[in-house]
Amino acid sequence: MDARITDTETLRGAIPQSLAGRTGERPSPQIRPHHPEASERHPRATELADAMREIAGCGLGATEKDISMLGFSIGEIIEHLPMAKLILAESFVREIQPAGDRVPQIIEKALLSAAHIMPKTAGLDPVSEDAAEKRWRAYCSARAAFKLDPWWSQSERCLNHLQSFLRKLPLIDREVNRVLYAVASAQKADVSRSERA
Repeated sequence: MDARITDTETLRGAIPQSLAGRTGERPSPQIRPHHPEASERHPRATELADAMREIAGCGLGATEKDISMLGFSIGEIIEHLPMAKLILAESFVREIQPAGDRVPQIIEKALLSAAHIMPKTAGLDPVSEDAAEKRWRAYCSARAAFKLDPWWSQSERCLNHLQSFLRKLPLIDREVNRVLYAVASAQKADVSRSERA
């Protein structure tokens, strides 16, 4: 008989504990980058990160000369730079501006009603943008007439043009209604003021 292990208890004892598990299952190593806790960070590395952040805030990249002018020796820079970069990476927040106007900006532009300041939203393709631009100019003309002589029929005409413009933008009904309601409220106040005058 050869020296093979046939007993399951003996077999389990031969497998290292880290590999033991259910049949056919391999343990997956959990590889995570090491992010040092605040208690493990060297105070000088934190100061270096703050200095680099301050220099970058001025619109320039932090060079060794800039950092050394803030009181860091070359040895400190070499020793603490990797940790300072990790600290900066953890605190980095990128602010991304939306690609188009949001509902409050659309309302503001609709009330302003300047032909050269058309609201645009994300996802507006060039063909739809051309069609929307024609509708926007029609709305701006109607709104200019309303501003000269505010009365109810002119107000309705403005709202119809605005609604046809908004339908060309990729907006949901709730957003379209918010814009229409805001403009209608402002126009109602204008009509009321002109009737009292």
